[in-house]
Amino acid sequence: MILAFFSIIILFYALALLFASKIWSKLPELFESGELKSVSILIPFRNEASNLDDLLKSISALAYPGELLEIILINDHSEDNFKEIIQSYEKSFPFKITVLSLPVELKGKKSAISAGIKHSSSEIILTSDADCIFPKDWVHKMQAPFEISHIQLVSGSVVFEAKGFISRIFQMEFAPLIGVGAVSIELGNPNMANGANLAFRKSTFEKLDPYLDNLSIPSGDDVFLLQKIKANYQNGVFFQKEAVVQTSAPKDFKLLYRQRKRWAAKWSANSSLMDSLPALAVWSFHFIYITAIVFSLITSLFLILLPVVLLKIISEGIFISLILKSQNQRFKLIPFVVLQMFYSFYVLIFGLLANFGSYTWKERNYNSNERSGN
Repeated sequence: MILAFFSIIILFYALALLFASKIWSKLPELFESGELKSVSILIPFRNEASNLDDLLKSISALAYPGELLEIILINDHSEDNFKEIIQSYEKSFPFKITVLSLPVELKGKKSAISAGIKHSSSEIILTSDADCIFPKDWVHKMQAPFEISHIQLVSGSVVFEAKGFISRIFQMEFAPLIGVGAVSIELGNPNMANGANLAFRKSTFEKLDPYLDNLSIPSGDDVFLLQKIKANYQNGVFFQKEAVVQTSAPKDFKLLYRQRKRWAAKWSANSSLMDSLPALAVWSFHFIYITAIVFSLITSLFLILLPVVLLKIISEGIFISLILKSQNQRFKLIPFVVLQMFYSFYVLIFGLLANFGSYTWKERNYNSNERSGN
C-alpha cells in the first residue's frame, strides 16, 4: 500500500515534467511588427573588475540603433579598479553610457536598479548582471513583445556557461529553473523569472514600487517585480524563449551554496501561500522520493519501484535536454547521471537552509530571516 502511494506520486511528477516539456516546445515566438523602441540597459555591479571587460565588449557588439539605446552602469560601492576599465571604453563606445554610484546610505541590487530607473530616459528597461554575455540581437528580441499593449514584463532565457565537468552539472541543475519559470508564465501563473534577462515598462515599475518593503533582501529584484505585475495585470508577463543570456556558473560547490541559499531566501520571503505552493510541492516530492527509495531498498522491493523511478529520470532528462537545445547547448549524459545522484538531497537541504542562519553575498553578510526594511 505504501509502495503504491510512492509510485503514484513519482508517476504524477514524471507526467507533470512531460507536460512541462510539451509546453516548453510550443512556447510562442513573437516577431516584431512595429517600430523599434527606446531602451535603457541597467547593470548594477559591485567589485566586478574581472568581468567588466567582457561585459562591455558584449554590449558594444549589440545590433541596435545607437540613438535608441542607452547603457546605465550602477556602482554598488565597488572597491576595485572599475573606473579605469570603463573609462577605457567610453570614447569609442557605440552607445550612450552613464556610470552612477550609489550614495553611502543605499546598497544592494534593488537600490541600484531603482537609481538607474530614475536616470533612464526610455520607457523600456532591460536589466542584467555584470557577469553576463549577450547575443547581438538581445535587445531587439527583448523589446519586441512590448508591441502588445498589455505586456508589462518580458522574461528571457538564461544559461550557465559550461567550461568543464562541474560547470556542466551546474548548467543542467539550473536549466529546469528557467524551464519552470517559462512554463508558469505560459500557463498564466508566473512564479519565477531571472534578473539577468528581464525587461519591463518604466511606468509600470514606478507605479507599483515593487521594492518598497524588501530592500534588505540582497536579491529578488526579479521575483518581487514579477509578483507585483502578476497581482495587478492579467496576462501581463511574456517569456521570450529566443533571447538567451549567458552567465558565469559558480566556480565551485561553495559558491553554488551561497548563490542558492540567497535565491532560496528571496523565495521564502514571499508571504503569499499560493505563490509558495510550487516550491513546497517540489520540496515535498523530493522528500517523498528519497523516502520511497530508502523504503524500497530496506524492504527489498526496489524492483517494483524501478519503472516509475526510471520514468522520473527520463522525464527530467527530456525536460533538461529541450531547454539546453533551445539555449544552443548540448545535453551530456554523464553530468546528468551525476546530478541525479545528489539532486534530491540538494533540494531538501536548501529548502531548509533558506529559513535559518546567515549568508555572504558580494562581501556582505545577510540574515535569512530578514524580510523588510533597509
